Amino acid sequence: MKNLETYKEYEIEQWLEDADFVGWVKNPTGNAGAFFTSLMAKDAQLARRMAAAMQILQGIANNEPTLSDKSIEKMWENVRSETVDRRKKHRSINEWIRIGSIAASILLVIGFSSYFLFGLNNDIDYKTIVAKVSVDSVSEIKLLMPDKSQITLSNRTEVLLSNEGEITLKTSKGEHISLNISKLSEKHFGQLIVPKGKRASMIFADGSRVTVRPGSKVIFPTMFAQNERKIYVQGEAFLEVSKNKKRPFIVKTELMDVEVLGTSFDVSAYPGENEQSVVLVTGSVKVRSASSDETKIVPNQRYSFDKTSQMQSVNEVNVFPYISWKDGILSFNSENLGNVLKELSNYYGVEFEYKPNVLDEIHITGKLDLNNDVDNALKVIATISPINYKHMKKSIKIDVKP
Repeated sequence: MKNLETYKEYEIEQWLEDADFVGWVKNPTGNAGAFFTSLMAKDAQLARRMAAAMQILQGIANNEPTLSDKSIEKMWENVRSETVDRRKKHRSINEWIRIGSIAASILLVIGFSSYFLFGLNNDIDYKTIVAKVSVDSVSEIKLLMPDKSQITLSNRTEVLLSNEGEITLKTSKGEHISLNISKLSEKHFGQLIVPKGKRASMIFADGSRVTVRPGSKVIFPTMFAQNERKIYVQGEAFLEVSKNKKRPFIVKTELMDVEVLGTSFDVSAYPGENEQSVVLVTGSVKVRSASSDETKIVPNQRYSFDKTSQMQSVNEVNVFPYISWKDGILSFNSENLGNVLKELSNYYGVEFEYKPNVLDEIHITGKLDLNNDVDNALKVIATISPINYKHMKKSIKIDVKP
């Protein structure tokens, strides 16, 4: 084991890679216990980083099984039937657990996965948390709450939060399930994680709505603060914000803070992309990046920030191609086919096999209706571009016609 001076320089990532520390977390009664406990007692900042790393490692140890859409729909049917039979409209999370026959089939998964779930405080910022939770680590939509409950949602579920601490889950079939939040404050956070191929939305207690694009997530407080409404977005989301001059709505990303009073806009902030952007539909927003002053944009403008150059720009745009995804439509104007397939891969959760240098030379213009399956979209593309496609075991192979 290393000495205190070495460990004092450790960030969370380094703690996660330290074999002695990982071994201690897995076996707290081992010989390293006294050493790491004494480290935490000597340095408060060091202790906070160690505690955060411990939470992540403890969460990783919980290997949660994945569920198919069919299994989740069956669970919802069981829940609906049980609710009707017992003539009860509302149940708390604890009440569901007490129903033994339902607990085995209900979509509620109770665990200790601090890797996903947080009761945040001022010592842990959004960026630290979001860096440790990958959208790619889950295959189904997850609603993750600070009381250490994990709720697996069926596709196209809408999540509604109330000021009274109640969550209502509305499925695409119109079914409603109500659950109670045990930790209700601006310092307790949850997450809505939407993997590729899935769709979900959230309505906050103030009426503001967030439509989350596949492959994205939103970190949100269980209750907004009195002076502001703040959430964190990684990936992409379309927001329709209820107006409240006394409580501005702030969307944070890795590189930007977007402040609004009441408006509708799209924010794009994917972790693997060099550029982050805001496209404004109605109202006005103020955007502040890490290296630039505040910039105000008006409808039909797109603000972008380049991570490499640290430069920002504002351009007039047709907003439809940027926001049509929320209605299940992808709109393209002379877009290369490689980028189109990337969009389809994200939206449907499928992998494509192709030669990028060849497909990048093919450009298409038009609209794709994504409310049908991926084959429908590919059939349309195949009629307007020289390609063939074939389903493989784990991917779809795209070839250019000779």
